[in-house]
Amino acid sequence: MPAESYPTRYRRDDIHELLSPDLLHQVIKGTFKDHLVTWVEQYLVIAHCRKRANDIMDDIDHRIAIVAPFSGLRRFPRGRGFKQWTGDDSKALMKVYLPAIQGHVPQGIVRTFRAFLEFCYIARHDVIDTPALKSLEDALSRFHQHRAVFEEYAVRPGGFSLPRQHSLVHYASLIRLFGAPNGLCSSITESKHIKAIKEPWRRSNRYNALDQILLTNQRLDKLASCRVDFTSRVYTSAISTFHAPMEDRGR
Repeated sequence: MPAESYPTRYRRDDIHELLSPDLLHQVIKGTFKDHLVTWVEQYLVIAHCRKRANDIMDDIDHRIAIVAPFSGLRRFPRGRGFKQWTGDDSKALMKVYLPAIQGHVPQGIVRTFRAFLEFCYIARHDVIDTPALKSLEDALSRFHQHRAVFEEYAVRPGGFSLPRQHSLVHYASLIRLFGAPNGLCSSITESKHIKAIKEPWRRSNRYNALDQILLTNQRLDKLASCRVDFTSRVYTSAISTFHAPMEDRGR
């Protein structure tokens, strides 16, 4: 019996409804880090010589590094100069990157970043209502309008046929189907992967690492259970002492 393809067997399914939004890889690390930040560097090389572009990037790094300490802002003493970007790195850099490039790039690029950041911050809300969805669609429309500046400056001469940016078009409808993307983001499982796999692997001696990882997780689970049990016992004891008669407290 010949194998049937998925569209043949499930004719009424919509493949787009099976793909929930992924803020980490589509928006934060995808559109922001891999696309927009990279395009800014490419623009500077095209608009200036390589040496001048490097000088401008050094000034951008300097602006990022001297951001004053403030609640909710992360400091980057070396600017963007870290070896491996994480999702948290990109989220923190979003907050300071726009003012850092102001004056070094055309206003069209600044407007592109502004529209994208508005879209990103709305999509990251825990609760998204109808007015917020309208603002989300408006920000995306402005982002698509302003990003044409990268095509004008030959950074993207072939256009914007990019799956991760195209996925943003479906966010409004997918939010109506699945709710706020913040509860579906792959960063949730990725953070669990770090705690359950990466950190125990670093503690191992790299020989038969799987057995050591499983044993480490087992011991950590037992320690966590003990901590909860001890805390509840101390709390219960404190409550009992508080409600005991005054003459019984000193016994």
